[in-house]
Amino acid sequence: MQMFWLFLYNIIAVPLMWIIFHLLAIRNPKIRKGIQGRKALYKKLASELSGYPVHAPCFWIHNSSMGEFEQARPLIRELKKKFTDCVILVTFFSPSGLEHVKDGDGADIISYMPFDSFFDARRFVRLVRPRAAIVVRHEFWPNHLCRLNREGIPVILINASIRHENIFRYPFVISGQRFLFRCFDAILSVSQETLGLLKKYNLYAKYAELAGDTRYDQVVERARKAETAVASLRQLKGSRCCLVAGSTWPSDEAVLFPALAQLKSKDLLPWIVLVPHEPTEKHLSQAELALHQFELSTCRFSELQKSGTSCDVLIVDRVGLLASLYALGDIAFVGGGFGPGVHQVLEPAALGLVVFYGPRSTNSYEAGFIQKRGVGFVVDDSNRLYDQLSLFLKSPKQMETMGQKAAALVRENIGASKRIVACLEHHFFHDSNQ
Repeated sequence: MQMFWLFLYNIIAVPLMWIIFHLLAIRNPKIRKGIQGRKALYKKLASELSGYPVHAPCFWIHNSSMGEFEQARPLIRELKKKFTDCVILVTFFSPSGLEHVKDGDGADIISYMPFDSFFDARRFVRLVRPRAAIVVRHEFWPNHLCRLNREGIPVILINASIRHENIFRYPFVISGQRFLFRCFDAILSVSQETLGLLKKYNLYAKYAELAGDTRYDQVVERARKAETAVASLRQLKGSRCCLVAGSTWPSDEAVLFPALAQLKSKDLLPWIVLVPHEPTEKHLSQAELALHQFELSTCRFSELQKSGTSCDVLIVDRVGLLASLYALGDIAFVGGGFGPGVHQVLEPAALGLVVFYGPRSTNSYEAGFIQKRGVGFVVDDSNRLYDQLSLFLKSPKQMETMGQKAAALVRENIGASKRIVACLEHHFFHDSNQ
């Protein structure tokens, strides 16, 4: 059955994807940049690999986006501790992740992943010759997975999460999923529920266990450093309570802004730090206009040094600051829940914030987890959000207690990165002293 799916993938899906990507690249600069960035991929990669000792073990970590790379960071730190001379190769399929990785993030080599054709996969794997290949969470590329299997290179899936059992309603879906999951030598899941589904549908051939989620390790590490990053904003905040609205989309803001206006009318408005998911000029201008219509004053983060302006809503017009800005908050509203799906809820929880988000949260296991534990709250509309926020704003002691519970919950779940490295060492490298 595996050969059937691989044959089908190569004669239908691969040519179709190649055509679609090149057609879309005509009008989509992001896709065009990804195609252009791969033109000298092998030459560049060979040059970078030549700078490291031949005997140094190489770990290849693939991420679908910057969010997955955030999950990989604590694992990279642990690999560097255990295998002191190792080389970490990090790949992305799209430029959106690759362009935001900075020097010092732990990766030795950062690269595009080649297009998933049979010949590209063979060339890439034989060039890199990784000691192990690690896929973070999802984005399975069949030809690369099968090539790694053929070359006898261990393939590990970390932070594995199956969110909806109903995807297995049809036999051909189960068969396709089984083909992909069985390419992995080890599947390390974030939850007992996922592990149970892997076993129920016989989705793994070799090894699966509960290891936890490396995101907990990363958010605790970032929380530890957050205060330093926001110290300059403490004076602006003063003694005010603060609500940080992170990764918001216009659809989230359409719910959030009326609730803020109600809070202001009741003299309950906290200081708001608004961090749009995509701070384009168009989005920023629209948000400012909407807030002004609700009689809420605004200022932009980029203008603070010039004016030092105090305002109801500080609009952050830079990327990469959100995780640290949560340190200013007492309450968080995490965006995406009224749009494509809720974003990262663990970052504010790790810093002791009560967390609110919209109903589209089934995409996030963590959102459901903190809701079950009573420190995350789903709101369906502006009125519900106003009601919930006003309750906490009127009871600062309760808000503080709930925030402490949220932070404790995150700390309880750290350690996944160490468990993953221990699994690698025990099952694949037990004969190595490196």
